[in-house]
Amino acid sequence: MQKPSLGRIVIVPMDPTFNNGSDEAPAVICRVFDETLINVRIIGDSKEVAWRTSCKLSDEKPVEFYGKEDCVAWWPPRV
Repeated sequence: MQKPSLGRIVIVPMDPTFNNGSDEAPAVICRVFDETLINVRIIGDSKEVAWRTSCKLSDEKPVEFYGKEDCVAWWPPRV
């Protein structure tokens, strides 16, 4: 698994209503608690300012958590 550090980009789920129709958005890591727990500032496709705390970080999009109230984040796929 990659190690989180300040300023790195992750992907988080986001309400499409506040993200120009997309259900995912990039986010910048703004606090690292450990290798799997972070706080992020979301860079959505709108004027909304959003941030999430205590996000569980995963190597891949965690389907079992996706769309629920829990804050999750995952590394963007390599292209």
